[in-house]
Amino acid sequence: MFLVVRSFALTNPGTRSHFGFNYDKNGRDWNVKGGKRQSPISLWSCNSITCNVPKLKLVNYNKILSDELSVINNGLTVLMRIPKTVEGKQPSLCISSQVGQVFEAQQLHFHWGSELSTGSEHNLDGCFYDGEVHIVHKNCNYKTNQEAALHCNGFAILALLISHLENPELQTPAMNEICKQVSKISKVDDDYPLEEYMALDDLFVSIDTHKYFVYQGSLTTPPCAEAAIWFVFQTPLKVPKEHWKNFWRLRDSRGQRVLNTYRDLQDDHNRLVYRSRGKIVKSSTLPKVLG
Repeated sequence: MFLVVRSFALTNPGTRSHFGFNYDKNGRDWNVKGGKRQSPISLWSCNSITCNVPKLKLVNYNKILSDELSVINNGLTVLMRIPKTVEGKQPSLCISSQVGQVFEAQQLHFHWGSELSTGSEHNLDGCFYDGEVHIVHKNCNYKTNQEAALHCNGFAILALLISHLENPELQTPAMNEICKQVSKISKVDDDYPLEEYMALDDLFVSIDTHKYFVYQGSLTTPPCAEAAIWFVFQTPLKVPKEHWKNFWRLRDSRGQRVLNTYRDLQDDHNRLVYRSRGKIVKSSTLPKVLG
């Protein structure tokens, strides 16, 4: 049994947001009627399965997104809707365990902590990170989000972990651009356009997309439908702290700072968790050792 401790900053209790919930108690007061597949959970390399891991294919992720992209403060998170590419195609996922199913990208949003605490939802090998980005995809076989939420394969979510550093050597310009513009949306319902065009692939330039955990779980906001296939990448994104500080200044519909926007860890109920081995390097490409 592992004990995971997270430091936290106190927030002022108050009325609900206009969504009917808030993060004042990190989900402990949501009264969710869940089963045994709730998210987020702790992910441990030592307890994961490395055979028959679902393969992930990113489709149209390398194509420039067409419409002007904007970051939105909705009082709970920073949201960015994902439009079609300049070629009129929606970025999507194909998963080897879901033959014939296509999951189209809908939006991405953030989770963060505070000056005093980490803010990732998932925990990897005993570690929380400063934040987490979720890229949410809906199964095209279902017409609406409401219908998708009724099925265990309704959504596929890519989770990118974030570490903030004073001056990271390896940075992701697209993520820096998003985080920089968050400074312009301090009030609830504010939105602000990005200055640059981007493809979703641009968010992955410093990530090993062949290394990830996979498990069956839920959405992490009420009603927390157990309808999500999670892919949590093991390589964190590095973001300059000066940009990440912008998230700590956001305000919600109550005029309070939006801090610690994560749901507490849930019981994994001995769920199967898969872990990819990473990209396989052929022996012919390995350097020869001189004798």
